[in-house]
Amino acid sequence: MRILIIGCGSIGSVLAKAVHDMPEVDKLYVTDMSADYARHLVDSLEKAEYVSGKSEQLCKTLTEVDLAVEAASQEAAARYVPFVLENGVDVMVMSVGAFTDDQFRERCFTLAKKHRSRIYVPSGAICGTDGLRAAASAGISEVHLTTRKGPKGLRGAPGLAMRGIDVDSLTEATVVFEGSARDATVQFPKNLNVAATISLLGVGFEQTRVTIICDPAAERNSHTLTVKGDFGELRSETQNVPSPINPATSYLAALSAIAAIRRILGNVWIGV
Repeated sequence: MRILIIGCGSIGSVLAKAVHDMPEVDKLYVTDMSADYARHLVDSLEKAEYVSGKSEQLCKTLTEVDLAVEAASQEAAARYVPFVLENGVDVMVMSVGAFTDDQFRERCFTLAKKHRSRIYVPSGAICGTDGLRAAASAGISEVHLTTRKGPKGLRGAPGLAMRGIDVDSLTEATVVFEGSARDATVQFPKNLNVAATISLLGVGFEQTRVTIICDPAAERNSHTLTVKGDFGELRSETQNVPSPINPATSYLAALSAIAAIRRILGNVWIGV
């Protein structure tokens, strides 16, 4: 298999190194807004090659790859995911918050069907998605996500500026957002991709409720998922170690992408 990774940040760099060591992967292509950053990563990986993000070169590269992985940002997902699908290539989306835009989501889903491509969305930084997916086969009455992060993990989010909140001045755990998953993913685009994932699996962006807590004492990013429905009740709590590169991202998010690629490459799927 040949894989293209779009984005060399906290997730893309970890993923590139892991994929490079998979014997089933023959070639790895890497692109990023920063050519220097991408080339630096490629220099340490024998099977990797840097490609420009320009349409012409990327289009040529897509004729040679089996899977493209977006690991950059919602803006990058909006730009590249339709382009990849139009070229008949499967794509894995890490910045799943981009699918909050209904028109964009439907466009991508339609393109995937038209060009017989697949869209993969890993579970990311949260556990319990398997149970939520199963529960959605019957009736679900409630889906609630509570996220707790330290100031470094939330700093710079538009949702904080909207509320005039300075996370660095907080002295105790404080609720900085309560509302729908749609608003959460828009106002915290680099922090709440998990809210988009559970929305797509369960009851949608409007019905999925989200609470975000900024806790100065928090050393880990935590997500607590509560689901109630015909099946009973599910409660999953994940305590994540933040990525050393980007504290807004959990290390588990990168690991979920690695695990997803291993499943794609393999012939046995357990826990589907």
